[in-house]
Amino acid sequence: MADKKAKKEKALKVLDIIVPVVCLSVMAFAGYNLYKIYKSYAEADAIYSGIALYAHEQTSGEETEEAVAMEQAGFPYLNVDHDSLIDINPDYTGWLYFPLLDLSYPVVHGDADFSYLNMAFDRTPTKSGAIFIDAWSDPGLRDMTTLIYGHNMRNGSMFGSLKRVRNEEGIILNDPYFYYYTPTTAYKCHVFCYYLESSNGKTYNCPTDNRTYDEYMDYILSKNEYAEGPGSVDLAHRPKVITLSTCSGFHSGKRTVIHGVIEDTYTISENLIYDESFGDAVQTEVAK
Repeated sequence: MADKKAKKEKALKVLDIIVPVVCLSVMAFAGYNLYKIYKSYAEADAIYSGIALYAHEQTSGEETEEAVAMEQAGFPYLNVDHDSLIDINPDYTGWLYFPLLDLSYPVVHGDADFSYLNMAFDRTPTKSGAIFIDAWSDPGLRDMTTLIYGHNMRNGSMFGSLKRVRNEEGIILNDPYFYYYTPTTAYKCHVFCYYLESSNGKTYNCPTDNRTYDEYMDYILSKNEYAEGPGSVDLAHRPKVITLSTCSGFHSGKRTVIHGVIEDTYTISENLIYDESFGDAVQTEVAK
């Protein structure tokens, strides 16, 4: 009996050592993973903070004719240095701006959807990736629907802020528009629909004719969580739809989806020149 008791006490002492060691190892592993995550965020933030300098909002007291014209037409004035962005990355297609969510990023179009999942706009490897148009979508927004993807980052960067539209009831009513700026055209998109979708849902089956467009619209409206949305836009003439999509939860297989229709466009003047010294666009004579 004494021998058994001694063995039991010895086993308990071993457990007293092993359990804390295991717990410390788990904590260390979790801490290391958190360190890697936030290090990755910091690196991505540094990259995109630099990229953000290529797009400026209107500076008070320095209004240009173009800025006034755009604002009168109902478009926020955004002075984007498209030429420099194309020099940085030839896959650049335009600049996405969602004022309500403080979302402002360059958009790319790669030859495969996985191209920019782990690569920043400047092609630096990063888990934050880039905002990109679906490889099968026309980068010129000529399709009936265009899909734009981005990561749902925990710190709210990239498309991490899209979930606010679903989580904060009524927030979209404050400003239901996002904008897309290309070197020649600005697009005003009116949000009319949002919901949670599975990764293989019909949302990602883009229509190619009037029949499939109507079927597509019936499907997304059947999932819609934005009651006031459909009545706020004119869907009768089959407007082009821009879809913003991001993951919802870690390995959940779900996607947060926001749909906007192109409600209006604005043609940007050909002689709009980016002035880096002032961070503003100025009107100059086109070189002959």
